Amino acid sequence: MTHLSRRRFLEESMLAATAAALTGGTPAKLLADEPKQSTSPNERLSIAVIGVRSQGNGHLVAYSTRNDTEVTYVCDADADVGTKRAAETGERQQGRTPKYVQDLREGFDDPSVDCVSTATPNHWHALVSTWAMQHGKDVYVEKPVSHNVSEGRRMAETSKSKRSRDPCPCSVFKRSKSLMARPATHSE
Repeated sequence: MTHLSRRRFLEESMLAATAAALTGGTPAKLLADEPKQSTSPNERLSIAVIGVRSQGNGHLVAYSTRNDTEVTYVCDADADVGTKRAAETGERQQGRTPKYVQDLREGFDDPSVDCVSTATPNHWHALVSTWAMQHGKDVYVEKPVSHNVSEGRRMAETSKSKRSRDPCPCSVFKRSKSLMARPATHSE
């Protein structure tokens, strides 16, 4: 690993800021390798977001401000938080308010839901992910994906047995931000 001095960091930061100013973009947009979002309603993915307090609210904002996703379910154990987040999401989605549910299985049972995004407390990550994959949903899960190796193995087995696509992505700090911003292409 190379050592980065403060001077070098400042030089590179100033260079990046100058490049952003000259191109009219932000550094994040300059570095993003994201394909153009589809505006076709036929290509819009239906998302169920499970756990919507702090981190989960970030998921809601990320999905509801995209053209190619629509949050259709908001699930949280706290009804006050869940209904509030559903209403806020509906405003961002031009009046298409997602359904609030306390029982996450309702979202899994809906065949129109393509993806499940979970930001629940850590001890729920493996169970939510496994149940969603058993229902044929694509899954995005925050870290840690499981509390122990056994749960992680069960998630991997479920992913292999129920789905033909890649295993569910897991958040690792900011590395997975592009995965969240770019949902999996859903093919039948």
